Amino acid sequence: MPVGYLDVPAGADVDTKKTLVKEIYDAMREVYPFPDDTRIFLREWPLGSVSQNGLLGAEPARPVFVVHVPQGGNIDAKRVMLKKINGAVADAYDLPDFAVFFHEHSLTTVAINGGILADDIQRVEDQAEVYGG
Repeated sequence: MPVGYLDVPAGADVDTKKTLVKEIYDAMREVYPFPDDTRIFLREWPLGSVSQNGLLGAEPARPVFVVHVPQGGNIDAKRVMLKKINGAVADAYDLPDFAVFFHEHSLTTVAINGGILADDIQRVEDQAEVYGG
């Protein structure tokens, strides 16, 4: 279940956001197809709530995408995914210095509904088939 948090400046219209999250989802789905439960949270920051290099409100927030994903996935597919996500964010916000941080998690470090995913044998087998080892 990939979960992403995209921190961006406030101000994009709803149609732009709809296009953006669909493009991000499509790019992530190519690398992380299982399970089909990708969540993307847009966090908008007004100018007076952003400090960069110690200066509050000096410039709009530079986009940052933090994504929590399963361990594994093909590195070349990740490269393609990142180019697509970068393009989608650039189209939506036209700002420099877009950063992405991956947090990869094993099934022993994620719980859903109170149960550790590593305890679900079918989940372990399915994920190993999709992402390897």
